[in-house]
Amino acid sequence: MKRHLPFALTTFRLLLGPLALGCASTGQPRWIFLPILVAGALSDIFDGVLARRFGIATPALRRYDSSTDLIYYLFILGALWRLCAPVVSANWPAVALLLAAELATLLTCLLKFGKYPATHSWMAKTYSLCLLGGLTALLCFNAGNWAILGLTLISLATHGEIIAMHLIARRQPVDVRSVFQLIRQQRQSSQTAP
Repeated sequence: MKRHLPFALTTFRLLLGPLALGCASTGQPRWIFLPILVAGALSDIFDGVLARRFGIATPALRRYDSSTDLIYYLFILGALWRLCAPVVSANWPAVALLLAAELATLLTCLLKFGKYPATHSWMAKTYSLCLLGGLTALLCFNAGNWAILGLTLISLATHGEIIAMHLIARRQPVDVRSVFQLIRQQRQSSQTAP
């Protein structure tokens, strides 16, 4: 039973996205997004922690986790559009840049390795926490431009690192802490190779 918990947590997050969009579409009070966003963030943290603890952190599960993140956040973006259309419209270049960075990362990984990215770097984890804060500010408290602009800057830095990892890696980087760790690992494997 415990071995199914990481998969269940990831699937739970997958279901939270449509729930958020449904709440936005039916005019639910804004406070309802706080537990949805917090539950999404906690499931994102603990699915990986538990998968590693139970020894089932397979590349397939990591890719499912990353795919779920993308789908979840697309639904959240839909909810954001329903509730904060004026702020999103006013910052459409930043939103477009954020989405373009996500797409560029996905395409880079698919073209090079034929698989969905699953780096789970420190920068990606930081970006997830920033997404929680920024989306909470926007969806729960109707924040302004600063939240979108801040998220875009952090997104560009995060996706830039992930793209760099995929461009320099010899095999798909999975659970790599940073681009610097990847470079160090590749140097060490070059030095120990016969």
